Amino acid sequence: ISCSEPNVQQIPRASTELGAMARNCFVAPKGRILVQLDYSQLELRIVAMLSGDKNMIDVFKSGEDYHMKTAQTISKQAWGIEPEDVTKDHRTAAKSVNFGLLYGMSNNTLAKRIGCSTREAEKIQRAVFGSFPNLKKWCDAQLKIARREGIAYTYWNNKPARIRPMFRIADHDDYTRRKAEHGSWNTPVQGSASDLCLASLAKCVDWLVKEKYPAKLVLTVHDSLLFEVAEAKYDELLGEISRIMTSWPTNGVPLVVDAEVGYAWGNLQEL
Repeated sequence: ISCSEPNVQQIPRASTELGAMARNCFVAPKGRILVQLDYSQLELRIVAMLSGDKNMIDVFKSGEDYHMKTAQTISKQAWGIEPEDVTKDHRTAAKSVNFGLLYGMSNNTLAKRIGCSTREAEKIQRAVFGSFPNLKKWCDAQLKIARREGIAYTYWNNKPARIRPMFRIADHDDYTRRKAEHGSWNTPVQGSASDLCLASLAKCVDWLVKEKYPAKLVLTVHDSLLFEVAEAKYDELLGEISRIMTSWPTNGVPLVVDAEVGYAWGNLQEL
């Protein structure tokens, strides 16, 4: 799934001035409206699904802010404070760690990003792994698979699906080898999330065609689908597309989509 001239998948976010200006070049025709549905924290939910970590799954089931809950869970170990004393800055640090674990961010990079020492960044990372024990076990298991078989898997219905060769998993160069090692657990996460988005896209288009619905898929960007629909029909579209996107088996982890509507892509309003 790609596009060029323009590559709309790399237009900056609408929250930036330049991004909003660029996105506002895309407008719905008269009598129609744009509807965007975006998976909420999809990759973290995929991690919870694949690792089966009960603590992670419980957070998503509760509907709480995952990053704030992580910060509160690790508050004593990481910062020596009570959960009720956690601030937005602590949440930001926890968020950076949560995603850093997925993307193989080094402690040095993490420390620079959240403005702390490397030692403190390492302490926060250990605290996260300590709070979600199955997450660490799962990451280690993926690394063992990559080292033993030279491949990483994506997963569908909790079973291995596609294969990615990990050519550099035993490379003599430390940087190259570590990058491949991080890919051993990042590939199942990002790859499985991508497969889920693609499956949703196909099923949504099938529904539009079968029902001869007055709407069309305009674009997919990362974890979101953007539709153009007859203005009087957008409520029904929202309900059906949301149902399709959240209907996949995920080992008890609830899938959530956020919806936005509007007449210009850069000025969508959250519902």
